[in-house]
This record gives sequence, C-alpha cells and structure tokens, in this order.
Amino acid sequence: MKNIKILISSLLILLLAQTSKAQNLDVFTVDMKPDAEKYLSLNQNKAYHEAEAQANKSNIHLALIRSTDGGKSKLEWYNLSGKDNKTPKDLNGTTTLINVVNFDRDQFDKCKTQQDLQRMTGYLTSNSLSHYASITDDLLQGIKYACFIVQMGEGQRALLWITQEGDRYKVEVKNARK
Repeated sequence: MKNIKILISSLLILLLAQTSKAQNLDVFTVDMKPDAEKYLSLNQNKAYHEAEAQANKSNIHLALIRSTDGGKSKLEWYNLSGKDNKTPKDLNGTTTLINVVNFDRDQFDKCKTQQDLQRMTGYLTSNSLSHYASITDDLLQGIKYACFIVQMGEGQRALLWITQEGDRYKVEVKNARK
C-alpha cells in the first residue's frame, strides 16, 4: 500500500511538472520589402511576392504597404480583410488583427513562452486591435513603431518586431502556435 501511494504521488508530481512546463513560442525571421516580398504568412514562416501570395492566399496574414498621405510617405501593416483599398481584392479574405505594442527590445526578447505572451498582452482585447497599424510616419524618419501584436482568425497571437536594413525590413516573429 505504501508503495502504491509513493507511485501515485510520483506520477502526480511528474504530471504537474509536465503541465507546468512553459511552451516556447515559434520564433522566425523574414526579410520583407514593400515593393517585392510584402506579404507575410505566420503559418508558413515566410514572406511572399504578390504572385506567390495568390497561390498561398489562405496562408497570408499581413501585407507591408507603402502609401502616401498628404504628401508624406508611410509604411503600414494591413490585413487582407478588404476594409480599405490598400490590398488587392483578389487577395482579400484573412482577418488578422494588429496593433502597436509599446514594448522595447528588451521586453520583446524576454517574451519566450506562450505564458509570457499571455501575461504580457492579455490585457489587450480583440476590440483593441485593428485591420492596420502604422510603422512609420515618414519613411525618411525611419521606423517609429517597431513592436506589434497580431491576432489571427483563430484567436492565436504573435508578436512582431520590425527593423529597417536599407530598403528591406527584417521582421522577427514570435508565434504562439496551437
């Protein structure tokens, strides 16, 4: 009887240890260019040209779009919901939501597990997110907002960090895949 209690206790401790293990986020980096590889797939860990995006439409979550407003050049993320005229109509369909998160680089780096992501962004509801988010106010001034939270249609969340390298943008993604 004593051995059975020890065995059951050991199994419970092992089960608790396994369930309390934090599940790491899926991390990947892609190079994007607003005039070329401007479509981002969080499922495929890849950036696509428009022709490739057509063939992978169901996997595209966001587009990196350069536009002009009042003579100023802007760089923005857009989903493909069709709520604006910024993305091609034949690519519309995904409803990924996005917004700026005021994380500095250290906070972004410290977000390593799904539990970290939930703790750090759980205060944001779907109503806090939109179909687009600004990266720059003017391309000549560089990146103004670097960190973004993304929520895909299934409720799954990710963090993006964007840095400019010449005419290309490096996008680091921390994805809470289910």
